[in-house]
Amino acid sequence: MNSKRKEFIFLAVGLVAFAGLTPLFSHASHEARRQTLSISIPNLQVSDKERVVGFAIHITSGRIAALPNIPIGWDISVDNNASWNTEIKASTTVGAAALAPAFFREFLVVEKNESLDVPFQISGEIVVTENFATERHSQIGMKDFSIKQKGAQRPSACS
Repeated sequence: MNSKRKEFIFLAVGLVAFAGLTPLFSHASHEARRQTLSISIPNLQVSDKERVVGFAIHITSGRIAALPNIPIGWDISVDNNASWNTEIKASTTVGAAALAPAFFREFLVVEKNESLDVPFQISGEIVVTENFATERHSQIGMKDFSIKQKGAQRPSACS
């Protein structure tokens, strides 16, 4: 076998091997840009007489992965949009189901995904009432959330 033919075969085998491994490297890089986070609102501004009757949380570059404790008597809607712009809206259906601020301790699990080079962002609104006749709406932003990385999760399929 002449040396040109050997070089051609070696190059062809190398390209095939590289093509076979590329998805693995891409997957590893993609997964490295995703993190699973536990979300809390530690210092919710609520008076002793107020109870939470609704909330909406908006997430950019992330998805709702879990809501570990879904309260009874609440309507909850999650929109995990394919664009990684996610929203969860929730409200109580009866006054007795209104929540104390402690509910917001590690209340949400989010998968952060910055693979589109769009910064991760969380914002929202909390609705509280004292007497169930009038409501107070509080806007919350990144500074109001406590975000902790959760332990390793099972690998998910690349999308």
